Amino acid sequence: MLLLLLLAPLFLRPPGAGGAQTPNATSEGCQIIHPPWEGGIRYRGLTRDQVKAINFLPVDYEIEYVCRGEREVVGPKVRKCLANGSWTDMDTPSRCVRICSKSYLTLENGKVFLTGGDLPALDGARVDFRCDPDFHLVGSSRSICSQGQWSTPKPHCQVNRTPHSERRAVYIGALFPMSGGWPGGQACQPAVEMALEDVNSRRDILPDYELKLIHHDSKCDPGQATKYLYELLYNDPIKIILMPGCSSVSTLVAEAARMWNLIVLSYGSSSPALSNRQRFPTFFRTHPSATLHNPTRVKLFEKWGWKKIATIQQTTEVFTSTLDDLEERVKEAGIEITFRQSFFSDPAVPVKNLKRQDARIIVGLFYETEARKVFCEVYKERLFGKKYVWFLIGWYADNWFKIYDPSINCTVDEMTEAVEGHITTEIVMLNPANTRSISNMTSQEFVEKLTKRLKRHPEETGGFQEAPLAYDAIWALALALNKTSGGGGRSGVRLEDFNYNNQTITDQIYRAMNSSSFEGVSGHVVFDASGSRMAWTLIEQLQGGSYKKIGYYDSTKDDLSWSKTDKWIVTSRTHSPT
Repeated sequence: MLLLLLLAPLFLRPPGAGGAQTPNATSEGCQIIHPPWEGGIRYRGLTRDQVKAINFLPVDYEIEYVCRGEREVVGPKVRKCLANGSWTDMDTPSRCVRICSKSYLTLENGKVFLTGGDLPALDGARVDFRCDPDFHLVGSSRSICSQGQWSTPKPHCQVNRTPHSERRAVYIGALFPMSGGWPGGQACQPAVEMALEDVNSRRDILPDYELKLIHHDSKCDPGQATKYLYELLYNDPIKIILMPGCSSVSTLVAEAARMWNLIVLSYGSSSPALSNRQRFPTFFRTHPSATLHNPTRVKLFEKWGWKKIATIQQTTEVFTSTLDDLEERVKEAGIEITFRQSFFSDPAVPVKNLKRQDARIIVGLFYETEARKVFCEVYKERLFGKKYVWFLIGWYADNWFKIYDPSINCTVDEMTEAVEGHITTEIVMLNPANTRSISNMTSQEFVEKLTKRLKRHPEETGGFQEAPLAYDAIWALALALNKTSGGGGRSGVRLEDFNYNNQTITDQIYRAMNSSSFEGVSGHVVFDASGSRMAWTLIEQLQGGSYKKIGYYDSTKDDLSWSKTDKWIVTSRTHSPT
């Protein structure tokens, strides 16, 4: 075994401890050496008690010095007991010396020159930084090591960028829904503008170009969008990409785009139909498909051992295609959808049918306004409580069941009782970790910066939840264009040569976009084979009238992170209904 003995403050060092004094030579071997301050010695094959009990170590025995924390051994790291009873290299002491961070000894796109010391960097050592050709240094060119700390922050090398006045413009054509069914443009447009400012200020991304935005209000209406799409396509300047918002408008834009050799990148479309690569061959989205909820639902069905489920949906394309996808996935998992109900505006009869068929595990797919109608009927039919588990969509307002709605005749107390304990799944649109994204902002810093730009309170601003996706969409585009153009220093195409007949450049942008992989404020940004964003799913449960996080699911790794905080309305038990 290996024993690492660390010196305690009260340890009394005998003669020769960790230093140059030569122990007494004897025929028994070499006098034991004890660790230096802030360090330790590995005594091979000896227990702690044996080390304390002996005074000599045999000939050919080797000891190894180690140090604590940000310290390294200066002097011999290994000593060997010689036949004459002395240790090797005893004229040179072994000391544990505080070192400065080794990260300063390398510089991306540059070189570091160390003087006044040797590796590792000790007190008094000095480093000088120099950048490679076509790069310039940002920060101090020199730093000195003192008491384990460098005197200045580490600099970095930035590519020399074309002066702002000489950079060539690349145009983005965007449609932001400022009103209508989903007024997501209210927050997404400021997020896009913020991203453009951040990208255009970077010297290492598109150094010879400046991204500019031309936008219109689609009102989340395909008819209105048709008018503005015509203007974007037929009026100069040429747009290199189109950015629509809601699903109905994205469907229109994406179908037309391939005829113009244009990539389409949406920040707010969830319709599963948009994953059809044959119909929409140039479409990407930073907003995941609504079907991303389904792997999470199936994972939870398997976790709790449920083999039969029922569904109720509002009759719209997005929910119908989501449910079709769910049906395929549960079949693969050996789970059966025993009863499937749908409604256009009045859920009364479908809810009665669920009750009649003795449905217990029920997936509900409908918008928030319809959710209130459904659960008012659920209350009347007593389709809640310890026998039932409901799965709903997680993007409703937190108090959706308490909002006054003249179309229902249930009280707030009745609604609160009916919805208690239900499970929701929601796409994670804001990175929950406090890590820095490619823009050097954390997700919370992004929220604070965006909030300052908004004209109204975030809760009153449409699309605030999706704003991180819009911000990261610009970064995905910028990185793809940077890769296509060669980043200003490598071989690549000239983006200014793009036109609506140039499929070669479109194909290169497509390949670059398809290989996107970076850390955004919304989390890790990567697209699947259909151009849809892959993301984590947040799992929550309504407990005592408020939503509590009970887990996360990463479908790309089949990784379910469970907090074990789920609660069930079951007498004297806390596990889920069977």
